[in-house]
Amino acid sequence: MRRRRLLLAAGGLAALPRAAFAADPDVVIIGAGVAGLTAARTLMAAGKSVQVIEARDRIGGRTFTDAKTFGLPFDHGAQWIEAANKNPAMAIVKEAQARTIPERDEQLLYLGGTVLPKDEYARFEKIAQEASRKLEEALKRAPPQFGDAVVGRVLVPADQLQTLAYSMVGPLEQGVENMELSARDFLRQPEADPQLSIEGGLGTMIARWGAKVPVRLGVRAVRIDSTGATITIETTAGQMRGRAVIVTVPTGVLATGLLGFAPQLNAARREAIEQLPMATYNKVMLQFSSKVIDAPAGRSIVGLTRKGAPFEAIVRPMGRDAALILVGGATARALEEEGGRAAVAFAVSALAEIFGNELRGVLGASHATRWGKDPFARGSWSVARPGHADKRKVLALPHHDRVFFAGEATDPVWATRVAGAYASGVRAAREALAALGAPRR
Repeated sequence: MRRRRLLLAAGGLAALPRAAFAADPDVVIIGAGVAGLTAARTLMAAGKSVQVIEARDRIGGRTFTDAKTFGLPFDHGAQWIEAANKNPAMAIVKEAQARTIPERDEQLLYLGGTVLPKDEYARFEKIAQEASRKLEEALKRAPPQFGDAVVGRVLVPADQLQTLAYSMVGPLEQGVENMELSARDFLRQPEADPQLSIEGGLGTMIARWGAKVPVRLGVRAVRIDSTGATITIETTAGQMRGRAVIVTVPTGVLATGLLGFAPQLNAARREAIEQLPMATYNKVMLQFSSKVIDAPAGRSIVGLTRKGAPFEAIVRPMGRDAALILVGGATARALEEEGGRAAVAFAVSALAEIFGNELRGVLGASHATRWGKDPFARGSWSVARPGHADKRKVLALPHHDRVFFAGEATDPVWATRVAGAYASGVRAAREALAALGAPRR
């Protein structure tokens, strides 16, 4: 079955009938995540006709808010607007007239269920600051032909406190282990502060902001043929045409080969897709039937479990008897592979080490995301392997003049974030506008 699907993606659907789409648009956009919606709105503002096709049954991509299950907004994917004073995606917040909520600055640190003594916080802060300095110095010493450093070879922990601090570089920040992480790609991403969340959920805001974009849901692109006078897009709902195409699907999906291209993608782009794999970063929401966590509303916790697994938690969000636990990297991948309720069990155990086993008896509703198993994402966001940070620019290059690529993976500054998706959507839309006005080569 898998081989059959790959053959279809390579070009076996040429005989599909034309779908009942609207008149051929100027631009067809594949994917209704933030990048696709941004590109569509930018083109529509310029007076161009667009049609977005989306494989999911909703818009938003990796932004999605569940507002029903727990009685409070639960963002399954992207949740924060980082570096809000310069984040380009603040344009969405303003256009949507959304209310922002500053994140709490206070953060408690735990090692094996025990809170870190206050006199150790200064050492932790020093370790974190020295980590950035070590990475910057390593880049300066890097051989010119490599131009990068492997984070895990620079940040080698000597004790638990360093292990916790360094986990906030890779697993708890980038969703991969430090040995898989490019220092160059990590350091050029802006600092997160000030960091804002959105009242009602970031996913809810994106869905409202993109509601007027023409989107066909439940339709997957199978093949893009740009060899003719107009571009032909084969989809699971039939065939459509456009003068230009913008592809916004994640690198994890591109890597499957289930979206074919004619002419084929060149070797440089294929390598870029391979060297920008998807990270794994998941969330577990827990709801309790009584107040078993004695902490201020919204308190942030970062810690290592007694088995040494790093995690973050936001306890009593919005004053509710609940907790949000975040895991990334190898821990998140292992929990996904184990399946079932493994992630929920991990989250409950991590909190029980801190707040006591009583919370096990009052656990109510729970949910764990599994972005690595999502067929339309294959992970949480893209990461650059060491030595391949510049592959983001390669991925962003046009294909065959009129096929453009967007998505956080294509942005060299705001990669991994909503801002990267937004900025790339604007960039790809402008490239499409320029191509529409240029003679066909």
